[in-house]
Amino acid sequence: MVYNRGMRKAEWKTSGNAVYNTGYHFVWSVKYRRQVLRAPIDQTVKEILAEICQEKGVQLLGMEDMPDHIHIFVSARPRISPAEMARFLRGSSARYLFQRHPELKRWLWGGHLWNPSDYV
Repeated sequence: MVYNRGMRKAEWKTSGNAVYNTGYHFVWSVKYRRQVLRAPIDQTVKEILAEICQEKGVQLLGMEDMPDHIHIFVSARPRISPAEMARFLRGSSARYLFQRHPELKRWLWGGHLWNPSDYV
């Protein structure tokens, strides 16, 4: 086994049968690149994503939003795949955001907040 001297043992996390230190950087853009992530919607999306991460046991390490896209950096157990994380973060955040800000439906018809593609 190769030991990475740059990674401190304090940074390691453990679960029942794994030792890990994962980090995923996701980038999602708003459907049609609409610039809707402005005040107060930008603050709401941050709160929603933080709540979802806490519910799902995903550690939120950082987040930054732009008017037409969002960057989120998270860490999770290896049993949660990046595709699964993207699915529940994007899906739940869109549902809750449309509930809290129904005015979004004027700019984003069809009930889709995020573009179907993402960056990991």
